[in-house]
Amino acid sequence: MGGALVVAGLLLQLIIGPVVWKAFAWPANAIVLAVFLAIIDAIFLLRKRVRVFRFIGTYQAAIPALAYAVVLTVVMGVTRQKTDGTWLNDMLTFWPFVLIYVYVAMILGVAILRRLAKLQLSSLKRDVPFLLNHFGLFLAMTTATLGNADMQRLKMITVVGEPEFRALTQEGAVREMPLTIELKQFIMETYDNGKPKRYASELLIRSKGGEEIHATVDVNKPVEVDGWKIYQHGYDTQMGANSQMAILEHVSDPWLPLVYAGIYMMLGGALLLLTYTRWSYKRLLPVGILVVVALGIVSYFMPVIRSTKLVPALQSPWFVPHILVYIICYSLMGVAAVMAIWTLVGRKKSGGFQDSSKPPYAHLDNLVYVGLLFMTFGMMFGAFWAKEAWGHYWAWDPKETWAAITWFSYLVYIHYRKLTKQKPSLALLLLVVSFVLLQMCWWGINYLPSAQGSSAHTYGT
Repeated sequence: MGGALVVAGLLLQLIIGPVVWKAFAWPANAIVLAVFLAIIDAIFLLRKRVRVFRFIGTYQAAIPALAYAVVLTVVMGVTRQKTDGTWLNDMLTFWPFVLIYVYVAMILGVAILRRLAKLQLSSLKRDVPFLLNHFGLFLAMTTATLGNADMQRLKMITVVGEPEFRALTQEGAVREMPLTIELKQFIMETYDNGKPKRYASELLIRSKGGEEIHATVDVNKPVEVDGWKIYQHGYDTQMGANSQMAILEHVSDPWLPLVYAGIYMMLGGALLLLTYTRWSYKRLLPVGILVVVALGIVSYFMPVIRSTKLVPALQSPWFVPHILVYIICYSLMGVAAVMAIWTLVGRKKSGGFQDSSKPPYAHLDNLVYVGLLFMTFGMMFGAFWAKEAWGHYWAWDPKETWAAITWFSYLVYIHYRKLTKQKPSLALLLLVVSFVLLQMCWWGINYLPSAQGSSAHTYGT
């Protein structure tokens, strides 16, 4: 199925050109969403009559779909992305990439309906986390994608003492805003080395209703007025602290509540799964020691957490929880990778692999489950942080791209382990490959051309 979608996508790319997301602005996006939901419902209702429909929504369908998503997203992660670029340089408009993600969303939707159809009171403990995670991901993916066409991002250049109501679109067109903003004062604080510690703008905002609002807009602290969030975007870098102008960004995102509802559902599902995880107490001590050692190693190689001179973008309440859960995630996945390699080498020497339902495979599953849950927390916390800092929760920044690659890669392992028939050696190999991808997400992107000068996550370098 995935291969057929890639071929179909290539044909569409040749025949009609790239995906034009602006065509999905309201009400087109609402119509597309309704049709998509109707298709998912039809596939579910006809699953007993049509063989291919019965296949969609199963683990056998999810695994190759996720694998295709990983491969195409890796291509995105290693090539510099730009608007109106070549096929591989503008993956968000590349039909094979879009169709694979649509297929993943379709599998998600059918899987949710299949689980709902079998829902029983006795299975709620298992089903509720499943539904929260899967429906949350489905909701976030679909509404974020279709709602992107309705998002507006406008930049306004303000000068001290001069009221301004004009802003520039991303295409450079002038747009009259329903708000008038006057820059009263630009504020800048620096560290001893001269690097910015804080920069902000004191503003007088006049809303469309005539109300006057005095507000200070900091990095990570936007102000919301009449459905617009106003962000501190830039200033006159040559003048520095003496700057008499400030660049503000205005963001309107009407689909945000639906996206956040999906994110909150995923967080709730992850938290429930975390509380349901069970460990063998005999194995808990050695695994715990390994995790503590891994925590020390990971924290040592993340000097940013010990820095006392953070750039303004890092001065956020989300900084500590975002970094902390990722440190735990990296540690757990590191231990899982070491155990997988050890098992691979040991089993080959002994001449075979034992029952995959017994240790050490069951312990590896627990490590990966918990590690993925912390990875989910980290990604969702990062989404909240990005929204407060830059006005978008997910922009396919190279760091975010590799985070998605890693997340989907570990999902391939988890879904593969659900199969009745599986090869233990392949499961172990998937863990090793996933950990290699995790290294690219952690520090490898700093050396990729795709991230140089274009990633918002390279401030630490």
